[in-house]
Amino acid sequence: MIFIGLGSSVGDAQAYFDQAQKLLKISSIEVLQQSKPLRNPPQGGVAKNEFTNAVWEIAFPETKWEKINWILLPKWRREKLKALKLLKILQSCENVCARSREKRWDDRTLDLDILMFHAIRINSHHLTIPHPLIPERNFVLLPWQELVDKNFEIPKFGKISDLIQRLND
Repeated sequence: MIFIGLGSSVGDAQAYFDQAQKLLKISSIEVLQQSKPLRNPPQGGVAKNEFTNAVWEIAFPETKWEKINWILLPKWRREKLKALKLLKILQSCENVCARSREKRWDDRTLDLDILMFHAIRINSHHLTIPHPLIPERNFVLLPWQELVDKNFEIPKFGKISDLIQRLND
């Protein structure tokens, strides 16, 4: 299972989400499920506008080239390469939608984050999976909860229902 988080605080969030879905489809990425958009206040102290957030489950199958050329690689290595490829695709989508990266946590047209990529864990300079701030973000957990069973386990962090409960206590 692969889940991505979406966010927007500048312009028409739904239009940016629709554009992202079209761009993902060009890269053979299928959106399997979409949460309802959730509106919430900015966090992090930099952004000023209200955010719209959502979570999508996607399918990102190996291409024929990857199947042939990665056949001798262990599964975890293939998945890591696919996750890094997905990161580049998501960043390209953000760029097409005029994402500004001048200030961290600033308002943005489109923000796309890999929340979970199967059960793999990556901790590199470019990418951390599962996303390290998941346990602190109701605006990620609440939409995600719409797509999964209450006992769904997020690698490293535990059950989604427990994470939401901790934030609400």
